Amino acid sequence: MALKRTSLPRTAEAVALAELRDAIVRGDLAPGAPIRQSAAAEELGLSVIPVREALKTLAGEGIVTYVPQRGYTVTELSPHSVDGIFRVRELLEGGAEANAAARMRPEDIAAMRTALDAQRAAVAGADVQGVISANRSFHFALLDRCDNEWMLRFIRQLWEALEPHRALSYRRGAASGDHTRIETILAEHDGIVTAFEDGAPALALRLLAEHRTQGRSDFHRLLSSPEGQ
Repeated sequence: MALKRTSLPRTAEAVALAELRDAIVRGDLAPGAPIRQSAAAEELGLSVIPVREALKTLAGEGIVTYVPQRGYTVTELSPHSVDGIFRVRELLEGGAEANAAARMRPEDIAAMRTALDAQRAAVAGADVQGVISANRSFHFALLDRCDNEWMLRFIRQLWEALEPHRALSYRRGAASGDHTRIETILAEHDGIVTAFEDGAPALALRLLAEHRTQGRSDFHRLLSSPEGQ
C-alpha cells in the first residue's frame, strides 16, 4: 500500500488520515482498490481505531466509499460524477483564478515556470508521481494567491477526488509509450504561464478555462476506455 509513518508529533488519527490521503492522491491506491483497515493499521504501526476514523473522514469527502459488508474502497468516478466535479471546479476555480491573477507577483509566475520545467523533466524521465506533483504545483502557484481560504479548501478537495484517476491515466500513458496528451498538457501550461509573463492575465484566464474543459474530456476518455471500466 506504500504507506509510511512519519516522525511528526501528530495524533494517531491525523497520521492515518494524512498517510491514507497521500497514498490515494499519489495513485498508490487505485480507484476501486479495497482498503483493509487491519492491513493499513499494521503498516502505519497504529491500532485499527484511528484508521477507521480516518476512513470515515475520507468517506465524508467522497475520496473513499463505504459499502456495508464490503468495507472501504477508493472511490471510482462515473462520467456523471466527473461532470459534477468539473462543474463545481468551473464555478470555484474561475473565481479563484481571477482573484489570484490580480494578486500575482513575479515570484508566483516564476514558480509556475519552475513547476512546468519540473513537469517536463518528469515526463522525460517517465516519473508519473513527479508529473502529478508538478502539475499540482503549477496550478496552485496561481490558486494559492487567492485570498479566500474557504474557496481554496473546497478546490483542494475536488482535486484530491480526481487525482487517483489522473495517476491511473498518466501511468497508462507511460506504460503504452503514448505521450500525446501529456505533451499537449505541457503546451497548454506553457501558453498559460507565457500569458502571465507577457502581462496578459485575461488571456491566461481564458486559456485556463479551456485547459479545464480539456481536462474533463480526458477523464471521460479514461472512464469510457475498456481498461477504465
